[in-house]
Parts: sequence; structure tokens; C-alpha cells
Amino acid sequence: MNALPLMVKKNILLVDDDSIANFLIEKIVQSTGLAQNIFKALNGKEALKFFNQEVVQPDVVLLDLNMPIMNGFEFIQAFNLLNIENKNNILIILVTSSSNPSDMERAKDLGIRYYLTKPISAESIKSIILTEFDHQQYAN
Repeated sequence: MNALPLMVKKNILLVDDDSIANFLIEKIVQSTGLAQNIFKALNGKEALKFFNQEVVQPDVVLLDLNMPIMNGFEFIQAFNLLNIENKNNILIILVTSSSNPSDMERAKDLGIRYYLTKPISAESIKSIILTEFDHQQYAN
């Protein structure tokens, strides 16, 4: 018998301009069993709309860096300026093809703790989400 409480499933936002990447990442996220809802946006500007609505807000954002209209770094900067409830509880994970050390350093400077290079695995996503949200579960 498992003594640990069941994890509450999370609302996850995928932000990538590549529809194939969005599809593959969606399948990976579904395989973790941790997603309540999966939303998709094709760029950072579209993603910001999810935080300006009063419906369901994402708990986790899987964010690409290189996108048209508003790239990942621009999204993070705009997100950091938002005045929304529970913003500190929203987890942003960069999921990108860039392994450029300056991109990694810039992400860190913007407060991003998780930087995954594509291709990603279900195990890496699951591990990050469980690590980040496990402490919240016991604090409630």
C-alpha cells in the first residue's frame, strides 16, 4: 500500500512554434500521467494570453526559446512583469534545441532553474514536476 498521497494533476502549457515538436512533447507529457489539461501556444505572445484570462491558468509551462513574434526569453521577461495570483507557483521549464552556454546563462539570470535540450524524455519532465510540486503537497 502506498502511503504517499496522490499527486494532483497539473495544467500544462506547451509553447513551441513547431507543431511537430508540440505534438511530440504533448505525447511525452501525457505519458507521465501528471497532466490534467494540456494547452498549446505557438509563441510567447500567445502564451501570455493564458495568464491574462480568468479561466484555468497553467501550473507548468514547457517553453521553447526560438520562436517568431515573441521568443522564450521575451516571454519570460513579460511573464515576470505580470501581476497574477500564485505566479511564484508556476513552473517554467525551457525545452529547446539550443545548447548554447550563453542561452543557459541568460535563462538562469532570468530565474529559470530547468533547461532541457531536445529531445526530452518523459522521465526528465516527470522528475522535475514531482520534485517541484511534492513540497507544496505536504505544505497544504
